[in-house]
Amino acid sequence: MVSACSVTSGFRIVAVTLLVFLTCLGGVSEEAWSASSQTYDFKVFLGKDEIGHQRFDVSSEGERTQVKVDAHFTVKFLYITVYTYRHTNVETWEGTCLREIRAETDDNGDSFFVNGIFRNGQLQVQTQAGNWSGEGCIKTFAYWNPEWIKGERLLNSQTGEHQPVSILAVGEETIPVQGVPTRAIHRRIVTDKFAVDLWYTLNGRWVALQSTTKKGDTLRYTLQ
Repeated sequence: MVSACSVTSGFRIVAVTLLVFLTCLGGVSEEAWSASSQTYDFKVFLGKDEIGHQRFDVSSEGERTQVKVDAHFTVKFLYITVYTYRHTNVETWEGTCLREIRAETDDNGDSFFVNGIFRNGQLQVQTQAGNWSGEGCIKTFAYWNPEWIKGERLLNSQTGEHQPVSILAVGEETIPVQGVPTRAIHRRIVTDKFAVDLWYTLNGRWVALQSTTKKGDTLRYTLQ
């Protein structure tokens, strides 16, 4: 069992809501995103311990997409709860650009919010740390759709920061998905604060996530 200190640093680097893929990273079929709705329901592990879940519900109608995110983690040490995390987020996208976000986070008693709406050619964002506006096609860490995660910055749905990012194409690997060996594309998002590894099936479905905390513990998402 890991310490409470290592757990706290682990969740803050992932911020799920949690996950910027450049076009050179290669082929994910557009057909993978033609469905009107998809659900990604993950069990979450810290080391070997299952600590909670995170669910992403993605529904589309025409050019408009709504994403609902719900995460709930509880970490215990010697059967005593030492850390809790709750994050809810609703995003509205038009095409591949974010148009509205409403997110709330309780990070072991520390509260965060992110409210953003697109008006007059800008995404106007309010957070507990202050307000800012950004022009152009702003995106979040939209792990569920690799076609959307493009650009040099992504909006962190927990803190509201518009973070610089870079992407690595790690390659193809075979990983277990719901107990079945599956060929998957492995990619990595790197920021100045954390790195997140992501795996997608060859037709573009998100199936796994992994990150490493500052204490060296592994945070892992496994598709249910």
